[in-house]
Amino acid sequence: MTSPLTLSLWHGQECITRSQCLSFSLDKEIYTPYDTLSAEFLADSVDYSLIDRISLDFETACIFNGLPDEIRQYQKNHTAFVRIKSKSFTSLLLQNELEAGMHSNLTVESLLTSFYQFPFVTYENLSGSGYIFVKAGNTMWDGVVSFGYKLTGHYPYVLQNHICFSPPQNRPEHSFTANQILESGSEFNTTRLISHYHMEDILGNPNGYQQENPFASGLHIVRHKQIPFDNSFRHDPDSALTFRNHYSNRASRAKYLIYNGFRNETLGDSISYNTFIQSQPLCRMHASFSANGFRTMLWCYQDSFY
Repeated sequence: MTSPLTLSLWHGQECITRSQCLSFSLDKEIYTPYDTLSAEFLADSVDYSLIDRISLDFETACIFNGLPDEIRQYQKNHTAFVRIKSKSFTSLLLQNELEAGMHSNLTVESLLTSFYQFPFVTYENLSGSGYIFVKAGNTMWDGVVSFGYKLTGHYPYVLQNHICFSPPQNRPEHSFTANQILESGSEFNTTRLISHYHMEDILGNPNGYQQENPFASGLHIVRHKQIPFDNSFRHDPDSALTFRNHYSNRASRAKYLIYNGFRNETLGDSISYNTFIQSQPLCRMHASFSANGFRTMLWCYQDSFY
């Protein structure tokens, strides 16, 4: 089956394109700050060892742009193939650590430009200033999450190498009917839930701040976490526990759809399916292509942030 996918392998401004797709898999998840692509195309004997960027187009739209994590060239039965694995450029935010300590008077722009320069990464440039407190080993993404939550009360997410701090709004709508859906259902996952957080006060006294997660406790889950005072929330220590409770609830409940085809949905788009899902933001997607064509799975979360 012919696919409308075009793989572009870049070396600087030079580009090699491949259009005969044998398989592809694309994953996006709203709490994961990068997209993941794997694909296999028919190729030739061109040397791909100097490739510095990989992009993928669906029809005329670029649906992925990322790093050449793995490129494998091989021949079989006198035919050449190229197999790639790639993560989008925002994965670099997890691979760079910040200098430990307090960083004050930051804006979104200074946070994302003063420390490191990331290629192809853009961001929602909100007004407002603040601080982050960096512990040893904290990544750039940890700083983005801490700063973004203090600005908006929401967990940041990535939309094709663009960092979004505000919750999804005014996004494209994708509506489905019963004859388009192969499977629909619900998922429930309690493995991340924490029932109680206990945090030291600024002087190191234990249990200076405490907070229960009613959702977890209501499920008879007993999981207590003891944490040191969180300087990232020294302006409002209780917020440190609220944030952790919200984050432990992530993806705990979800509804999903599976259909044949691909509509180029992306995170935050609005999804509707009869009365089962009504204009809810897309929080996870998995699209694949094989000899049988396209198949897509979509999830909408019901958790503390969505």
